[in-house]
Amino acid sequence: EDELLQGVKIGASPDAIICHGNGTVEVLEVKNHCPFVWNRISPHYGNIKKKSSSNKNRKKNKGKKKGRNKKKEEVEDDDDDDERKDGGDDDGGPKHYLIRDFQLERRIPTAYIPQLMMEMLCVGDAVDLDDNDDAGNPASSRTPICTSAVMVRQTATKGAILLRLQRDEEWIQEMKYYLGRFQSEFVNTGRVPTDNFFYDSDPNSRYHKFLQRT
Repeated sequence: EDELLQGVKIGASPDAIICHGNGTVEVLEVKNHCPFVWNRISPHYGNIKKKSSSNKNRKKNKGKKKGRNKKKEEVEDDDDDDERKDGGDDDGGPKHYLIRDFQLERRIPTAYIPQLMMEMLCVGDAVDLDDNDDAGNPASSRTPICTSAVMVRQTATKGAILLRLQRDEEWIQEMKYYLGRFQSEFVNTGRVPTDNFFYDSDPNSRYHKFLQRT
């Protein structure tokens, strides 16, 4: 049992495992990026604002002549029809989406680093996956069998990109250390963690260096 993990049971499952002919193993992670984004500036927003203004005028004109009120209501009804055709919403918020057309960066986003490192750790750590005799003997090999990860990032309009991340043993040790701290300080004690519970503004602190390394 790993002392750093303080009894934490960990697991991670990649989308697939790549087994090369030379015996090396890589984890494969595929990310299909959603092509839609919320359109906060709808082309029909003017019609929605128009209806809101009409509702205010309706309240102001309550005490005016019946004929004028009738005419005003007819105009407001036309606004309602336009809003329904345009797909607006009664709360004044646009309900439209746009296609997100962006160029993928040739790097693995920081948010995915922990996932890939955990997968590499769990798939093979100093154990040959094809050798059942050594499965219970972590000391059978000095080098972890899985030393890299391949990520495929796919988009609807800009194709796909292949990226590779090398295993970082020091980073993995730090990850296990902070998982163990979380277990001992919050899970075992029942304490509710605060926001940014390990953050330290000191640039020389251990956690700050861990973030910068990531």
